[in-house]
Amino acid sequence: MIIPGAFLPPSVNADEVARLDFGEIVVETAILTPGQLEKAIEAITEARDRYLAHRPIHTILSSLDQVIALWLDPTSPLRRVAEEALPAATHLSSEMITHGLPAILEGYRKDHLLQVLEEELGDPLFLDTFRPRKFGRSRAYGPRLTTHILSGNIPALAAPSVIFALLVKSAVLVKSSSDEPIFPPLFARSIAEVDPELGRCLAVAWWKGGEETLEAIAFSRSDVVIAYGSGQAITSIKGRVQGRFIGYGHRLSFGVIGREALSDLEEIARRAAYDTSMFDQQGCLSPHLFYVEEGGAATPKGFARALAHAMDELHKALPRGRLSPEEASVIHQLRGAYEFREIAGEDVAVYAGEGMSWTVIYEKDPTFLPSCLNRTVRVKPVGDLGQVVQLVAPYAPYLSAVGIAAPPNRLLPLVDALGRLGVNRICPVGKMQHPPAGWHHDGRFQILDLIRWVDLEEDRGSA
Repeated sequence: MIIPGAFLPPSVNADEVARLDFGEIVVETAILTPGQLEKAIEAITEARDRYLAHRPIHTILSSLDQVIALWLDPTSPLRRVAEEALPAATHLSSEMITHGLPAILEGYRKDHLLQVLEEELGDPLFLDTFRPRKFGRSRAYGPRLTTHILSGNIPALAAPSVIFALLVKSAVLVKSSSDEPIFPPLFARSIAEVDPELGRCLAVAWWKGGEETLEAIAFSRSDVVIAYGSGQAITSIKGRVQGRFIGYGHRLSFGVIGREALSDLEEIARRAAYDTSMFDQQGCLSPHLFYVEEGGAATPKGFARALAHAMDELHKALPRGRLSPEEASVIHQLRGAYEFREIAGEDVAVYAGEGMSWTVIYEKDPTFLPSCLNRTVRVKPVGDLGQVVQLVAPYAPYLSAVGIAAPPNRLLPLVDALGRLGVNRICPVGKMQHPPAGWHHDGRFQILDLIRWVDLEEDRGSA
């Protein structure tokens, strides 16, 4: 199957095409010259000025809702193309793609987006006109152009980034990742199918990461640049952006199981297995480790066994995707090292699925250790939940989400300490991979970080 890897204005005709080969799936994408990128930016910003800048916010919400509805329809041609092609690029199983796409996108229906606008702005109509406030009137203006530099670890990453930029009436330039160049142009096509005027405000292109000539053009023309990637990539891009920059680097997440939650061992293990298995642990919200409090109805090692069983059951419904030889080798070596320690009498245990499908490691030493991913998770005991904060403190700058299973009366002191440490999302175990649309990604606002305010102080007459 050959899939177009770009979504460009009709006025832009690239002379060269790159072929990104993913086995049976080939992505053909335009190789843009600097002049062609300039032309694409000019076209989408002019379209934004004509069709989007003065458009009522509620009509934008309605169109985006139709786009999401299209992606939630399993018979939609674009969704079917995505489901067929994405496993080849992402190495996720087809079952995971079929489950994961709607799981991500269903949170961006109109009601959810309206709630985000109301929470952050108070009144969504601030995006349309000057609205009254206590001291006068104010209006929120979005960027003329927002550029999005995507990573390829999670499919559909482009959707929320594009959605929020369109909500603030910005033209959108997306640079796809070489690792996942399939979903972004498909999503842009779906917007154009639902709302051709909105589609004219979008462009999706691909170039090799670090292509400084093209990136200099994109960055110099953008009011806001949003980038996803490694810490090194984020630092590199940030140093070349003169305007507003929003960077999302790689992060770590983990889970905490209070002793009370162990009274329903099977259920809490099922939830933990889901959090660990989704997207094969490739996202920033994937738990690397679970701390389990001692003194419950089951021991931490008993939880590890239950988690292993739940991981095995989930693998039957949502199989792990393909591993590279290097990834398989790392898991094999990790298993072997812990099995040797177990034979030597150390308080460790390895529970392993057939092949390299999943791995659960119990280890008494509570030191936090990042996972090698691909459904490899550690379980470590703690005597009290309060010990967790000190154990994860060395990784404070990199912490993202914490899934917690604990009663409310014990929850608040822990979450306050985690918040002070730097964690920015705390949720129930089983919900780690499904943040609401309005979550503060890396502690940021979805809308407020994109806009600027203009205040109108009216003359009320002399005293």
